[in-house]
Amino acid sequence: MKHIGIAAPDTWVSVLNWVGIPPVVLYFVCMFYPLYSFMVGDGDWVYVQDVWYRWQSLNVGVLAFTSSVIALNISIYNTNKQRERNFVAARAFLPEAFSELTTYFKLCAPILKEAWQIASKKSTEIPLQAQVPDLLASYKEIFRQCINFAEPDVGERLAYILCRLQVHNSLIKELSASFGKDSTIKENAQNIITYLYSLAELQALVNKTFDYARGLEEFDSSNLVWEDYRNAYANLDISTTDFDDLVGFTQRAIKRYNSHKNI
Repeated sequence: MKHIGIAAPDTWVSVLNWVGIPPVVLYFVCMFYPLYSFMVGDGDWVYVQDVWYRWQSLNVGVLAFTSSVIALNISIYNTNKQRERNFVAARAFLPEAFSELTTYFKLCAPILKEAWQIASKKSTEIPLQAQVPDLLASYKEIFRQCINFAEPDVGERLAYILCRLQVHNSLIKELSASFGKDSTIKENAQNIITYLYSLAELQALVNKTFDYARGLEEFDSSNLVWEDYRNAYANLDISTTDFDDLVGFTQRAIKRYNSHKNI
């Protein structure tokens, strides 16, 4: 079940418009009906003046309320337009950040493949030959700017990638350090399957968002499916048939995630 928090300012403005505007419209109808009656010959001018005189306080209040609603809508409109312009400017750098991350992911894949081959033979005392790549920090500011100005769905996607990326970077370093005679941590092959899946998830999310970042498609907020992971494994030069139960593990993880999202 999704958490229901405090509504966003835009939501409150929408509620105010829906709740406040109908009574204001009704007020103007009632206010000008005597004038209409006078103009079509069914009323008199004294009655019109009497109605307007008795409604002076209400008139002031309604006019003040209407002016406030109009000013608030204009302010929200201008704020949203400025946010959209800021996001367009920030999004221009997002494809470059995705390209750098894709390069990083491809450099991580050989580490996981080598680690699985060694761990599957239960011989983790052999140090890994593949080197852990450096994760450049330039993507952080680009992500931060995009998250600040993006629509909620886009911001959540980028924030999730950012979070999973930090976890993956820590795990890949710990994994590399766990191989060798001096290591007190022993990795098993099943753990490495989960790391392969996590790496493919990051690549799949980047793939799914890449065309949107380049302005070629609308944002796709749908969940990842097996085809997304299959393409991600291919991008990373990971042959799923070379790893025991990698396909099964991935498909079970997709099913669990989708079931959780539907709760």
